[in-house]
Amino acid sequence: RETADRIMASLSSPAYLALVGTNGNFLLMHSTGALPFGGEIDVPINYADYYFLEALLRAEGKDLP
Repeated sequence: RETADRIMASLSSPAYLALVGTNGNFLLMHSTGALPFGGEIDVPINYADYYFLEALLRAEGKDLP
């Protein structure tokens, strides 16, 4: 749990969390989808935002609808 909390704190910091109206309206900056294949590196990714939101909700004791 401590590791998960540190990860979420890091992702919620200005280093990763985009300002409203920037980053193509994605939440997270600097996501990586396929590092071994050299694709989706340091870009916004919709499923990164999804899992970030899911983790935030689960930390609050809720689930996505």
